[in-house]
Amino acid sequence: MGTGRPSWWGRKVARLPDRGLLLVATDLQGNLADYRALQRVLEREREAGHDACLVLCGDMVHGPGGELAEPELWPDHLGSHYVDRSAELVLDLIDFVERTDTVCLLGNHEHAHVGGPVVSKFHADEAAELEATLGPECARVRRFLRGLPLLAVAPCGVVCTHGAPRATEPDLDAFEALDYARTREGIAYQDVPLWRMLDAGTVGALLWARGATAEHARALLRATSLDGEPNAFVVYGHDIVRSGFEKMGDEQLCLSTSFGLFDRDKMYLRLDLGKRYRSVAELRVGEEILRLYP
Repeated sequence: MGTGRPSWWGRKVARLPDRGLLLVATDLQGNLADYRALQRVLEREREAGHDACLVLCGDMVHGPGGELAEPELWPDHLGSHYVDRSAELVLDLIDFVERTDTVCLLGNHEHAHVGGPVVSKFHADEAAELEATLGPECARVRRFLRGLPLLAVAPCGVVCTHGAPRATEPDLDAFEALDYARTREGIAYQDVPLWRMLDAGTVGALLWARGATAEHARALLRATSLDGEPNAFVVYGHDIVRSGFEKMGDEQLCLSTSFGLFDRDKMYLRLDLGKRYRSVAELRVGEEILRLYP
């Protein structure tokens, strides 16, 4: 990292402000155009006089490569075509978070660089592929990723995670004791098969779960309370929702901002940090749920 580490770096829980706007986005996976679009959204809010905070819910890196760089070989299920520019994106991001109110959460793809299991999506080893591209910048990127929080919590009642809220710690202090390299039983995450990560403690579940029950969500919302009152809902990515978002009950919102979607369907969240939310039912398309490309 540079010299101005943000306040959330090195913590497992990022505590968000109690005023201004909260912008939430998910799963860029090396899409530099979508990253730039989010930067423009943040800049427009600031130019309008709003104190705005951007939360990126993990998986900023590791996009399609190889033959998929050719548009004619691009499959429809990956949405709009783009070329993976993860190295450029993450290097810019390291500097961007130092001069803006931007919070980055750990995703399962970032975890692969700092103690997590090998991720094989478009390459046999996504982390090794990116690190080879980064070359001498690799150590700086690893330091940055090692300090990313696992979740962000706002006094307005919103919790941001990468994956679905399938597990929790008992309270905020217990989250800070989590280790990205090893489970509580001392097992190295890099040795845990992917199919077992869902059950590899809170870290494994919050990075890999694609679904959770209402009770799972409520447990996390209680444990992450900032004022004794349970939080209202969890917003997360990791899975692909073709329409851009899906509400599950009162407590969960799965949001898709970039990866796997056509540009017309990409969504981000815009919340009032000075308000107290009670349910995802309060989130409206065109008001709180907005298109990245209107």
